[in-house]
Amino acid sequence: MPAPAPAPAPVPAPAPAPAPPPATPARIEPYDDLNLRSTPASSGAGPDTLALPAEWVQLDPAPAPQPRAASAAAAGGTGRMPPRQIGQARPVGATASLAATARRLGWRRLADGRFAGALNLRSEGAASIRLGLLVHRLPDGAQVRVARPEGPVAATLGGREITAALERNRRAGDTSEAGRTFWLPAIGGPDAQLQIVLPAGTAPSEVQVAVPRLSHLWVDLARSQDAFLKIGEASVCNVDASCENAWRPESRAVARMEYVRDGISYLCTGTLMADVAASGTPWFLSGQHCIDSQTVASTVVTYWFYRSAFCDSGTLDPSSMRLLGGATLLYASTATDTAFMRLERTPPAGVRYAGSLLSAPLAGTPVTALHHPAGDLLKLSAGEITGTTGCAWLSEGGLSCEEPGDDFTRVRWSRGTTQGGSSGSALFQSVDGRNYLSANLYAGSASCQASTSPDYFGRFDRPYRDALYRWLGEVPGAR
Repeated sequence: MPAPAPAPAPVPAPAPAPAPPPATPARIEPYDDLNLRSTPASSGAGPDTLALPAEWVQLDPAPAPQPRAASAAAAGGTGRMPPRQIGQARPVGATASLAATARRLGWRRLADGRFAGALNLRSEGAASIRLGLLVHRLPDGAQVRVARPEGPVAATLGGREITAALERNRRAGDTSEAGRTFWLPAIGGPDAQLQIVLPAGTAPSEVQVAVPRLSHLWVDLARSQDAFLKIGEASVCNVDASCENAWRPESRAVARMEYVRDGISYLCTGTLMADVAASGTPWFLSGQHCIDSQTVASTVVTYWFYRSAFCDSGTLDPSSMRLLGGATLLYASTATDTAFMRLERTPPAGVRYAGSLLSAPLAGTPVTALHHPAGDLLKLSAGEITGTTGCAWLSEGGLSCEEPGDDFTRVRWSRGTTQGGSSGSALFQSVDGRNYLSANLYAGSASCQASTSPDYFGRFDRPYRDALYRWLGEVPGAR
């Protein structure tokens, strides 16, 4: 009888497959301006000053400040984070028509043969004013200046730049008087002189402009210690961003944003955005409830490095700079409260282009916001994501952000809070030791007195997937 066959050797069990490495979140990397020199404060002043006699237009004292109320709170106390209103519209009857303005400009020929006209306006009680220049005709070579009467020129803009901004409004569909109005930069004090200087060989008859209204500001935005801002300054529980060195790079991406809608001036917060190509293009993100049209985007003025000189100093960093020129609104959506723009002028040297995270938010993730509450110097808030939610206006008129949906990130703060003026500001989270924008501020009920109440930020991955990839570039896995 043959011997039995030997039993086969046992086959070892296969070793378990190694766990896959954690997926790398889709993202766009931040980068710095290559020229990190200190940039002195600047107002965009012109190259020279002309002493021009000018007729005065004086408005009666303005009514007491009556900021528009924030949107009605819904059940649970949620309200849309309001822009900070800082001024009111005032009609100027004496210069409302083209003919009346032409007469009051008092055109004269200068020694070099050029023509110049000037007009003084006073809005009693204003801390500063912005003039709304209604343009029907303006030569490309004209210089439009804002000066203090018998003082230095505060800002100069070329006719070509002005007409290009108004053409952007027209192409976006606004052919109204508002769309034909260019809002000149604010000048401190109740008085402003409008100067128009024409190139040699250009006659005053080629200019057709009016000043039908101005924005009477309760605040002088060039001063960090302005009295109106001190009345409504950031709440005491806010954290001075200059005390947090780890966030110094991102602070250079954040700007205080001033703009005009219907003659009324406001403040929000915006963030300079990086693209895949690190192109240096000044992409700029804020809230759609701040910038909802091209006509409003054309009025944008940004303030860079608007932070304290050192921790808790309360004094403005000397590198702070005002940037004129407005912006082109490329994309706006109420779904995530997104306003995505391209600034028309290059930001100052030393800025940072913020990176972005293009994946869904996760509950429990630590987050940080950098913002200008009440228009104050840059502040920081820290907390964590508690989930995602939907926001909707209710039939009774309030806003609820505990609705079905997941377009918004819910955040609770452990340090700091937000206020009017924080609107549109970036929410950052850290990945692999770097900080990335993931959302921008829309609504909330957080305050120093209600520290556990949530704020709501519109997710950035959603508008990126829908449209923003066209400007920022394709990121594998993000769409």
